[in-house]
Amino acid sequence: MKQTSRLIQAAEILSPRVQALLRSVSETEKPDINEIRLRRGGRLSVSAYGREYFVCPDGRLSLCVTDGAELRDDDIDTAFSRALRGSVHSFRREIAEGYVTAAGGCRVGFCGQAVISPERGYVTDNVRDISSVNIRIAREIKGCAEQIFLRCFQNGLTGLLIAGPPSSGKTTVLRDLTRLLSERYRVSLIDERNEIAASSGGHPQNDVGPHTDVFSSYDKYSAIMTAVRVMSPQVIVCDEIGSRKDLEALGYALGSGVCIAASCHAGSYEEALRKKTIKKLIKAGAFGACAVLGTGPLCGKMVSYSITGGEG
Repeated sequence: MKQTSRLIQAAEILSPRVQALLRSVSETEKPDINEIRLRRGGRLSVSAYGREYFVCPDGRLSLCVTDGAELRDDDIDTAFSRALRGSVHSFRREIAEGYVTAAGGCRVGFCGQAVISPERGYVTDNVRDISSVNIRIAREIKGCAEQIFLRCFQNGLTGLLIAGPPSSGKTTVLRDLTRLLSERYRVSLIDERNEIAASSGGHPQNDVGPHTDVFSSYDKYSAIMTAVRVMSPQVIVCDEIGSRKDLEALGYALGSGVCIAASCHAGSYEEALRKKTIKKLIKAGAFGACAVLGTGPLCGKMVSYSITGGEG
């Protein structure tokens, strides 16, 4: 699916007025848009070329905030309601985490007034008075993981950690890496937020390879444990690891002889090592190498590569 088509698909949750504004953007600029931002009382903006631009009423992109088209309260409310398919109760877990996944694997993030559980001390299953909505448009870029694939897997399977800060293209690279691995190996893809394969009716909307079994919308722990027990994977691929339960499940997979390819939030290998879960997994031999992605013009590109050596 072309990036312009993904933009149109992502815009379907927006109000007709905001959709019209986005349609008026130049066809040459639409493919480079990777985020759409709505702020209550603010101006419509998009992220492209590593910067944030305001969308003018005539479709131009400007760095000047006063040039941007003004947003109304109903623009925010419509986007939030449509992202949840009109049913808050169906997305309790996602609401607590601050985002949902829309059609095509686009992530819709939001913030507002959190409802805190007095007993638990953290966000429960509700956020009210939504103040901002950010739609991150999924990208399928075939070939973007080839450099990492050749560097890490040309001599056979080894565990790989893909690290990068937010908006560094980790999910996009992991999607293409899944496709490349699946040409040679049995892969179980743990697609917790349905962003990687973007399955609909059991059919992946993105190309994740011929030998990939997709676990969509499972929690990571259950998916990994089930995959090892029933799908006999040679490789497990999962996004954004870091919890204690991730450590337990991935440790089980590792002990069962399964190779692991996963991503985490970190701007460098050294930063990744400061995360307890990652450090323990590296010490256990889960990752033989770590590829770090850049941001801005270097988004989705490997900026450093480290052999871990099981240190930690």
